[in-house]
Amino acid sequence: MADFTSEHVSASGRSGHNDGVVRSAFALIRALVQAQCPVGVTRLAAAVGLPKTTAHRILEQLAREGVVTRRDHEWALRTALSDLSQASYRADLAGVAQLRMHALTRATGATLFLYVHSPGQPLNAVSRSYGARTVGAVTAPAQRRAAEHPASAVWRALNLGQLAAEYGEAHPKVDCMATPMALPTGDTAILTLAEPRGVNLEPFKHPLDRTIALILSDLRDLEP
Repeated sequence: MADFTSEHVSASGRSGHNDGVVRSAFALIRALVQAQCPVGVTRLAAAVGLPKTTAHRILEQLAREGVVTRRDHEWALRTALSDLSQASYRADLAGVAQLRMHALTRATGATLFLYVHSPGQPLNAVSRSYGARTVGAVTAPAQRRAAEHPASAVWRALNLGQLAAEYGEAHPKVDCMATPMALPTGDTAILTLAEPRGVNLEPFKHPLDRTIALILSDLRDLEP
């Protein structure tokens, strides 16, 4: 009976140790996802609260499994893992944004589009909410072309890093305003509001900023 108990305790100890290693490994992976660039082991260990030697040992194990890679004494997720984490984040973004955008459309009647921009990549439309005033004027292909126009509110907001507006320059039938928000993935999301020409955009500034804040808050709530 004593032998059985000793063996059982030993096995439980190993199980608890393994659970701790798994949690530490995921903590390191999350830290690399958030960093979006190669990070030294000292910084990583401090970020997740591990001894440097422990963090280094776990990173070496993750490297053998093809999860991370070492570049000039710094660590990074392998490209496939980084792409997967970004795709998952964009799915979360589209889901929470859709609810907030529909709420703003119901409250104001405005048409809204959400784009994500990655450095060196084309705009990616991830969510939209049509208001009755622009349904006939702003078809999906027309809005896609308007967003890609260099004078569009989307590109102005990206270039300025703040809320921007344009009046009939990208699309002859609508005025637009857009505001950007930085994402933890390193991308930029741009929330755009469209109204028929001549509608005063000023009253929409605060609701647009408020919607951005709510989307970011919702995304933080989804974080583990």
